[in-house]
Amino acid sequence: MKKKSYKSLHQSENQTSYSGVQELLDSELGLPRYNFELVKLFAKELNLANARIGEEARLFEFGAGTGTLAELWQSRYSIKPVCIEIDSMLTQILKSKGFETYKGLDEIESKIKCLYTSNVLEHIEDDVNVLKLLREKMEDDGIVAIYVPALPILFSDLDRSVGHFRRYTKKELLHKVRLAGFQVRACYYNDCLGVVASLIVKVFGYKKQTKLGSRGSLLLYDEYLYPISKILDRYLFKFLIGKNILLIAMNSDSERK
Repeated sequence: MKKKSYKSLHQSENQTSYSGVQELLDSELGLPRYNFELVKLFAKELNLANARIGEEARLFEFGAGTGTLAELWQSRYSIKPVCIEIDSMLTQILKSKGFETYKGLDEIESKIKCLYTSNVLEHIEDDVNVLKLLREKMEDDGIVAIYVPALPILFSDLDRSVGHFRRYTKKELLHKVRLAGFQVRACYYNDCLGVVASLIVKVFGYKKQTKLGSRGSLLLYDEYLYPISKILDRYLFKFLIGKNILLIAMNSDSERK
């Protein structure tokens, strides 16, 4: 039997459409608590939990999707992120929600002080080059929060179907971020119980008879298991294992000299 090819599902400069729109909608609508806690985590690590950003130091989201995280920033912190999104359909959704939106870094004239990106780098084949482009666009003391899927052993048909090139190890992510010229401030795992859930999806298949990975199953996880995962992360597992990795890095001007 011929092995199924997923090459056409990957985004590129010539192929900007995102293949995982339905999966994106499922995760955004099926994981409201998870997404809310992720924005809280970003706000804490970016030192924005108790302050608003003025026009001179706007918050940017690289790979904003349908704007779910951006909307949470707006409702929770009165901060309206500037969105960067390559997919034309998603760009229109973002604009319809009132977000200032760009299709690429080259369209942004000003330097970036503060930026976050959630589950985006894994879609990019040459992720180091993109990290370098991000750094070049940032101010000398700019800060970036990077959130990516972890553990290559969890790579499954779900990853393939949404156009992932990889899941990261901490070592790989740290190496690539430093190679791009950033100084790492923090790096740790998130969502330890998500590792078990992802293994189950890998073993039994994505959205097969069991409906694993469907919006309904995500809602169940979000309601009953993620709160436990969050507690376990806080007291132990963030340093050991998790479904995702969060990395905070600074763009130091000393690196440019």
